[in-house]
Amino acid sequence: MGKPKAFLEKAGDEWLDDFVYIAKQGLINRGYTIIPFDGSDMENTLLNKVIDPEEDIIIGSVEATVEFFKYCSINIPKAISYPESLRSYLGRDIVETTFDQLNSDGFPYFVKPSSQIKLFTGDVVSHDEHLGYLVLNGAKPETRVYKSTLVEFISEYRCFVTKGEIRGMKHYIGDFEIFPNMAIVNEMVDVFEKSTEAPSAYTLDVGITKEGLTLLVEVNDMWAIGSYGLDGDTYALLCARRMKEIYRNYGIEAKNS
Repeated sequence: MGKPKAFLEKAGDEWLDDFVYIAKQGLINRGYTIIPFDGSDMENTLLNKVIDPEEDIIIGSVEATVEFFKYCSINIPKAISYPESLRSYLGRDIVETTFDQLNSDGFPYFVKPSSQIKLFTGDVVSHDEHLGYLVLNGAKPETRVYKSTLVEFISEYRCFVTKGEIRGMKHYIGDFEIFPNMAIVNEMVDVFEKSTEAPSAYTLDVGITKEGLTLLVEVNDMWAIGSYGLDGDTYALLCARRMKEIYRNYGIEAKNS
């Protein structure tokens, strides 16, 4: 049997983004053959390849990864975002609704897709024209969304987790000198891992309020998140581990069982 393949997305002659570039050597170290593909021409550079979805993985944009999943007859995992087991750590009210049910009541509030990952970028909505802007970016009346009251975070960190172990933390917005309460972060990980909701690799985004509270911002599935400066070997491990799990849980055999 040949070596597993890692399909890495390029944009023209350059790697799509830093997370694709830094994953390359980590994947080589793990025994993968690297095969670049052009995300703007997937039909000729990726979907014409012999793909073994049990062994091969992809690292690239959400759009390219979704097409890869479809080609391999893999159901697209639903966004995790706000797991039921971690609701008590949110510190704010979040309801799931449809886009056409959003209105000016309660402006401002935060809106993000609830089922289609990265359909549009989550944003704080403060006026009706802003809702129209989200329509231009992909929202439809029937699109399911989360509507959240606002919490002011003064610092936010992304925790990379696999099998109950935090393998790295990266600051991504706010004051980097304001660090989360790690006892609370570890408690979140423990609670999530004991539930049936936790995938094999994910990110736990946490924010610190001006009152000093450490709250859950959101959970992200590892197949749809960048490295944010995490070392390439660890990032490659987490991506590969989650990809293999997705095939087992969402692939052909899972759909027919």
